[in-house]
Amino acid sequence: MTAGGAYDVVPEVGALYDAVPAYGARRDVAFYVEEATRGGGPVLELGCGTGRITLPIARAGVAVAGLDASEGMLARCRTKLDAEPGAVRERVTLHRADARDFSLGTTFALAIAPFRILQHLVGVDDQLRCLASVARHVVPGGRLVLDVFNPSFAALTRDRAAEQEDTTVTLPDGRVLRRTVRIPRVRWTEQVSETELIYYVGAPGDPPRRVVQAFDMRWYVRAELVHLLARTGFAVREILGDFDRSPLTDGAPEMIVRAERLTT
Repeated sequence: MTAGGAYDVVPEVGALYDAVPAYGARRDVAFYVEEATRGGGPVLELGCGTGRITLPIARAGVAVAGLDASEGMLARCRTKLDAEPGAVRERVTLHRADARDFSLGTTFALAIAPFRILQHLVGVDDQLRCLASVARHVVPGGRLVLDVFNPSFAALTRDRAAEQEDTTVTLPDGRVLRRTVRIPRVRWTEQVSETELIYYVGAPGDPPRRVVQAFDMRWYVRAELVHLLARTGFAVREILGDFDRSPLTDGAPEMIVRAERLTT
């Protein structure tokens, strides 16, 4: 199942995604807005989802094209975009497409792949197809910025098969959303964590509806990312360890890659 398909199994996926407090609190928004304003755009965003990063970039005055495979997430983004001022709406274009193979007919000064989008691509062929598609859409000398988590092998080896609650919120219509997460299996030779996000949604006092969003989460090591990017025409210029632009260390939570599209 592609990432888009995994999201669309969840009814109201966009609204439920936006209700998760941890997503709204992520520090990546300011980081990617700064990256976008440094170059002045236009920006291509892979996995734009509900517009969590797309809309702040457009509000900062930069044109941005958002691409996502999930119709549910894009529908939510369109609804939010409709509420924005005209100048912001004019800076945003949205495309439903597979990140592994897309053609938008234009090029960009910057491409971004936020919130671990690359980790939804399990096989090397899919990873290379995605990065090659990005390379076709970035001008020579343009940039690609992406993030994945820096794998903690202590966490990966811990038993996480039981559901662990990460969210309980009341939705605007009064229903309660409770979400749990579990990792029933790690496939070590493939560097994949089989992941389940489990949504319980219902009115207070009623039995909740239970929906499981299951997907594979591929983890990477530093040298592997450098190699994949080199094979698709990018030179890594910097790898950061967090969105405060601190350096990558063994204990850093993120690997944030800033790469340049080579001219030859």
